[in-house]
Amino acid sequence: MRIAFIGHKRIPSREGGIEIVVDELATRMVARGEQVVVYNRKGHNVAGEEFDNQSSTSDKPYMYRGVKVIPVTTIDAKGLAALTSSFFATLKAIKARPDVIHYHAEGPCVPLRLAHWFGIRTVATIHGLADSSGGCNT
Repeated sequence: MRIAFIGHKRIPSREGGIEIVVDELATRMVARGEQVVVYNRKGHNVAGEEFDNQSSTSDKPYMYRGVKVIPVTTIDAKGLAALTSSFFATLKAIKARPDVIHYHAEGPCVPLRLAHWFGIRTVATIHGLADSSGGCNT
């Protein structure tokens, strides 16, 4: 199965919980024989430039623990980074035709409908909506 991940900042990275989840899911799926592509945001690490590495500075696709990493254009302005990177990632993913695109977080889910229009299945994980009892806030 060919799976694409969209919505995280970048992997490898410890910038937040979503990045850790995507890293773990992607590398574990590769270990099970799946073909996984992640679309990383371009730009500096949120913790500061001293934490930049290949995942935040590369413009070219590369491999990380069996996962294909593709950097995507990101407008690094307040409130636009997640939306713009997920839009450009969705366009690249549509062209690549994965079996499924797994979106992470609310903002990056905005272009999800584009993938549907092109017949690509999608999964959306919205992190952090559970209340303290383990249920979902509605």
